[in-house]
Amino acid sequence: MNEISLNKKICRLCDAPSLQSFLDLGRMPIANAFLTSEQLKDTEFTFNLEVGFCEKCFIVQLIDMVEPNKLFHENYAYFSSISSVMDNHFADLANEINTEIFYDPTLSVIEIGSNDGILLSKLTGYALNTIGIEPSANVASAARKQGLNVISRFFDSSLAVELSEKYNAAQLVVGTNVLCHIPDLNELAKSLNIVLDDEGVFIFEDPYLLEIMHKLAYDQIYDEHYYYFSVTALQVLFARHGLRLFKVEPISVHGGSMRIYGCKLSSKRSTDESVVRQLAIEDEQGISNLSSYLVFADKVQQSRSSLVELLHKLKDEGKSLVGYAASSKGTVILNYCGINTDILDYVYDNTPSKQGLYTPGTHIPIVSTDNFSSDKPDYAFILAWNHMEEIVAKEEEFRNQGGKFVTHIPEARVV
Repeated sequence: MNEISLNKKICRLCDAPSLQSFLDLGRMPIANAFLTSEQLKDTEFTFNLEVGFCEKCFIVQLIDMVEPNKLFHENYAYFSSISSVMDNHFADLANEINTEIFYDPTLSVIEIGSNDGILLSKLTGYALNTIGIEPSANVASAARKQGLNVISRFFDSSLAVELSEKYNAAQLVVGTNVLCHIPDLNELAKSLNIVLDDEGVFIFEDPYLLEIMHKLAYDQIYDEHYYYFSVTALQVLFARHGLRLFKVEPISVHGGSMRIYGCKLSSKRSTDESVVRQLAIEDEQGISNLSSYLVFADKVQQSRSSLVELLHKLKDEGKSLVGYAASSKGTVILNYCGINTDILDYVYDNTPSKQGLYTPGTHIPIVSTDNFSSDKPDYAFILAWNHMEEIVAKEEEFRNQGGKFVTHIPEARVV
């Protein structure tokens, strides 16, 4: 088991000297910083990808943070609409929000981190007073081309005041896979208090800490994900700012996420039994104990060893290996495990803006999935395991001609 560090660090959220490092994944490039051929000769920006647990407020967080402007900018690589599974997910979410949350058409609806408008466009079908907040200019532009109202700024208290004055208080603030991307969650909570109507609701869904630990999904840990949430930690955070959780709901997206519903402390909304139940589960699983995270860290190291052993075995047998999906998760896997062009010939991806580029740190060429089956590789290592079901269904021809997929979640194996 990893030794406990003697030098505790300051927690970013509660300011206590109670942040304990438990997992170090080493030097890492920015996960979405895919390279042109000209950039291969340049020195890449890297940082130490290390994660810690606060023994006071129970939040899991990156020790070193990359400045948001380095991550969310005019060349942001991820477009949500590329996945049909996510499109269906957001259609269901928008319908549920319309049925269960909306209560006053004069109030505003705000989506934080609206990306290319995949959810915002659906919410606009139910509520006209909708605003997207998206700091990455290129994906915000894609949303505006659909006629959506999108502001290219980071969400903070000053913007919350402007939104309240211009669009009225909000009956809903929603963010999907975005809460973990916000470096100052205390500022976020203050901003929610400013912009929300007295009975307004905030909804966030993000990768769930227990799922990460159970599946050994260490590739969920990367630069954009500053935090890794339990319901226990979120309850502590929001209560500190006069907000409370009134419902939680486990969901399957992104390999296992938690959708949380919150409101002001003074709201008339009753607290659902789901909150009490999930807190009890987390307590039973030791989510507030450092020892649980040290056990997780040991298992991550074992997972890396088994994956590297499997890939080298296949390569030594003369098999051709490629990667599938040039994802942020993939950047973590490839760099932490030392997987480069000695192992994978290419990484196939269906995002046009990534094709012709190279993977961060490991410099594996990214090519279009149009040629995946015809190239006939023997094995394809899925670098976005949370989309494995969708990928396998799409590439039926590859499997019919004898090709096989490799995954590392929850263990390294051929599927």
